Amino acid sequence: MIYNPVAVFDSGIGSLSIVRELRKEIPFENILYFADRAHFPYGNKTHSVLRQIMADTVSYLQRYKPKLIVVASNTPSVQVMNELRSTSTVPLIGVKPPLEEASRLTRKRHIGIIGTTGTIRSKEFDTEIRDKVPQDILVSRYDVSPIIKLVEEGVHLSNERRTYDAIINVLGEKLDPNIDVMVLASTHLPFVRNYLGSLFPSVKLLDPSKNVAKQVKRYLISNRMLKRVGTGRLEILVSDKKKEFENTIRKMGIFQPVKEVFLAF
Repeated sequence: MIYNPVAVFDSGIGSLSIVRELRKEIPFENILYFADRAHFPYGNKTHSVLRQIMADTVSYLQRYKPKLIVVASNTPSVQVMNELRSTSTVPLIGVKPPLEEASRLTRKRHIGIIGTTGTIRSKEFDTEIRDKVPQDILVSRYDVSPIIKLVEEGVHLSNERRTYDAIINVLGEKLDPNIDVMVLASTHLPFVRNYLGSLFPSVKLLDPSKNVAKQVKRYLISNRMLKRVGTGRLEILVSDKKKEFENTIRKMGIFQPVKEVFLAF
């Protein structure tokens, strides 16, 4: 067991897009990656159920004495982060769609946002858009839950045709041709960035993973907690379907051992 790590979790593979950036930004830190597949997907949970899962997970991860916990999923970060912070004794950092950056970059004054049902349709996200996107910019939202499920199953790694078909089926005819910036509002979506880029070559894709990693580094520096020497270790926990999960991450070049944990919540 590693102690005092930076803990990162979501409902599965998505955290890896954040972990990948963290290992570049803070290479000497221990990282605990928890893939909570027992609760996949977060994107279709009610607000109260999601809040309870998040609170229980944060409480569970506290046994590792983390320096901070990254909630590496847009849905809970958008919906319940304020409530979580009010009860957590560990600092929490969430991941939210980079709406201000998208607003700066769009030339056609039309941005697209793709994510889960829970992110796209939440009232908290309505508020986020209202606060961060100027009124003269049109925002189109697309529920791409089937693509996120496909990534979680590792299909994008072995079946190009099925992956392209899924993206075309969900977005192909619906994506407005005037959209010139698209926000990836799920940590699973960077793993199909190449597919999206080849299908929509004129659209700039925004992935918040790098922003989150830089935010974590800033926090550690400002609190004098950043390790500058040593060897950063990665420990991986999964709460369900360990074998399937292992097969997927091995194909992604992650070879650390995976420990299955059984949650009481």
